[in-house]
Amino acid sequence: MPLNNEAPNSIGHVDLTKDSELAEDLAELTYDPPSPEEANDFGTVGASELPGADSLGAPIDTVYCVDGSRVEVTVGDERLNKRIGFIDVAIIEQDLRVLDEQAKQAFVTPSQVRDLGDAHHVRMVLPSTNTLFDAGTTHESWRQMTYQNFRNKAVFGTSLFELYKDLLRRKGRLDKHNRLHLEFCPSPECDHQHLFVNSSSPDECPKCGTTTYPTDALRVHERISGSQSNEVALNILMGIIEHLALLGAAHAVWMDDPAELERIAFIKDGPLAQFDTAAWIHEPIHSRLGEFKRYLRQTGKSPLVYTGIHKTGDFAAYAESVRDYLDGPTVLPFSNDDIYKNVIAGDRTKDYAYKTYYGKNFLYKSAKGTGTGHCLAFLVPRQYEDGDLGEKEGEIVQDVEAYDELARTVSVLERLLTVQYSDGLIPLVLAHDAASLPEKLSRVVLSTLAEAVNA
Repeated sequence: MPLNNEAPNSIGHVDLTKDSELAEDLAELTYDPPSPEEANDFGTVGASELPGADSLGAPIDTVYCVDGSRVEVTVGDERLNKRIGFIDVAIIEQDLRVLDEQAKQAFVTPSQVRDLGDAHHVRMVLPSTNTLFDAGTTHESWRQMTYQNFRNKAVFGTSLFELYKDLLRRKGRLDKHNRLHLEFCPSPECDHQHLFVNSSSPDECPKCGTTTYPTDALRVHERISGSQSNEVALNILMGIIEHLALLGAAHAVWMDDPAELERIAFIKDGPLAQFDTAAWIHEPIHSRLGEFKRYLRQTGKSPLVYTGIHKTGDFAAYAESVRDYLDGPTVLPFSNDDIYKNVIAGDRTKDYAYKTYYGKNFLYKSAKGTGTGHCLAFLVPRQYEDGDLGEKEGEIVQDVEAYDELARTVSVLERLLTVQYSDGLIPLVLAHDAASLPEKLSRVVLSTLAEAVNA
């Protein structure tokens, strides 16, 4: 591999092609690809044939989109290796009626598109390498400041902590005395397991006396190092906050007027899934969405539109590879076999990502756009064969007919598509722009800010 500033050798492959032993090895290989018929057997469903396509229900007037960004910066002399982390999660609230009016124009006014909605932010700073926050170690400082951030940061008037504690309750992490179950003591030096501590305020481990925080149940602190980069932990925490931010937007609507949920779409940049130490939150989030969906169904309202978009990764790559072979508008449902055969290798006897995803994957090929059109890998909340909406019991329902929000979801995606970016959605573009923390520029600006504040 070349050095960071070293240009790669542009003719290094010449000697490679002259290697006779390599050529002999290549000649011994045989290939066993699927037939053209198998490769193009997509089993798609036309958009007009989706459940609910004959009547899309109440018009959707507003969309909330969430995207996040994080950066870790060095403070002061690089040789001293002092780092801090920043997270910025943006929630774009956009009026679709104004966007529809702009879509009728021959040329869209960029300034008006930028001003179509309001941007709400959840921003936080966290200690990283060789940085402390009222504690003796970076590990303990991270835990304490995470708890403080959850207490102090809010989404539409509801603190992150309130949203988080509801997830704890739904997951069954609180006992009858409202005490929180922690699998392990948060101290890396203590081996005590199955602690029951205060779920609303700091407490302590009964064995070693280490201070515990209710947010320790996320276990992101297990990824913290006092002397190395902590970008992995920042990524995990940013993902958690993105989920809480979008759920917080839906919660605010629910508390104000639950009937309005049928007129609002909620879109997350990235899958409806949580990974790593905090993967458990996917289940109570799914439960909360089920509560919203049951209310809308029982009151005769239109289905909830709550979706995630794969902008990068294996599903996005697959969408790019098949776009030329699909005629839109159409939806490709991903069964377990489809995923394990075409997208990600895995055990076909198990439901895909059972322990991390609360969304079921689909692919939408649009007729709109330049060239071959947009092709989006998206998700809607899963349904399970042995449970009601929001209940995770049994296997994932694969039948498209069970997902009555599909037609409404793709109709919203169609309204939001932009030809300015490949597979781009206007509010997600705005959310990304609002939350963007460019690595190089952020390191200069935010490190300078940190130095000035601590001067």
